[in-house]
Amino acid sequence: MAAQASLTSRLDGKVALITGSSRGMGRQHALEFASRGADIVINYSSSPAPAEATVKKLTDMGRQAIAIKADMSKPAEIAELFAKAYEHFKHIDIVVSNSGVESFGHISEIKPEEIDRVLSINTKGQLLVAQQAYKYLTPGGRLVMLSSISAQAKGIKNHSLYSGSKGAIEAFVRCLALDFGDKKITVIALAPGGVKTDMYVEAARLYVPGSEDWSDEKLEQTLAEWTPLGRVGVPEDISRVCAIAGGANA
Repeated sequence: MAAQASLTSRLDGKVALITGSSRGMGRQHALEFASRGADIVINYSSSPAPAEATVKKLTDMGRQAIAIKADMSKPAEIAELFAKAYEHFKHIDIVVSNSGVESFGHISEIKPEEIDRVLSINTKGQLLVAQQAYKYLTPGGRLVMLSSISAQAKGIKNHSLYSGSKGAIEAFVRCLALDFGDKKITVIALAPGGVKTDMYVEAARLYVPGSEDWSDEKLEQTLAEWTPLGRVGVPEDISRVCAIAGGANA
């Protein structure tokens, strides 16, 4: 069984395009997919240095990789990302729509500009990625869209905008699964909980009112008590699931 699991989790010959993949959880997705044999399209929105460092890491692993700049709030740049990726590799087999921004604020204080910022990336941007994925994905491919436990869990104070932006993803996926069915493409949503990324500590405190003066250790212990495994998640946890979702047997 172990050997069979190893074989079915391989991604040899596949090309994976991962948005927001120069750092954080997106970078870990890229490393995980590459470790299973996939070649990678790295996407970044502004800073080329982390993207180039990630490409080097992937090529050092023996994989092919390129970095393409594209802002997920700009439809033309999303379209160009896919066109350039397809031109380079000649096929795209897996798309991971990973880009997103966090947002906290009481409903009475949320500015229209913040609503536009969050929805343009977390919601509109992901739908536009899905649109391009339908155009370019190889028949039988995979589209994985990142939602959040915030879309499903009990209400979180000061988190209506972000939670709503992610809740839309799960509604998208239920319908997109039907739209993509004519090309035998599987569409999946992943909804991570708290994960130790580069933004973890700052964001985590906002989920626990009154924790502003806590030590990092106390904060982590409290958050760990919310999880079945008794620990806070790490990017590798999500990336392994993401890679399985991107595989042929998902």
